[in-house]
Amino acid sequence: MLQQVQATTSDDAEASKPAPDIVEVALSKIQLSFSEVVMLADTPYDIQSAQGANVGVIAFRSGGFDDSQLTGALAIYDHPADLLAHYEHSPLAKSVIS
Repeated sequence: MLQQVQATTSDDAEASKPAPDIVEVALSKIQLSFSEVVMLADTPYDIQSAQGANVGVIAFRSGGFDDSQLTGALAIYDHPADLLAHYEHSPLAKSVIS
């Protein structure tokens, strides 16, 4: 299912990360529930924000944080190309919505 591109900024939410407000606004804009999406993140604050909205997270080390700081992610990859290289074993391949 192709969606129209939507964007959110901190102006759309009462509180910024790590509060879940911006994630909840994004879900509302795209009209999907938390169980239908996975968030890509590169900071612990992103992970906390997503978890506060019950959204699963795939983390990237490219944000300068080590694995111990990215705990709570469904999986951690070096960068987006690393996720693509391991796609068949990733949370994305395991949760494809038909």
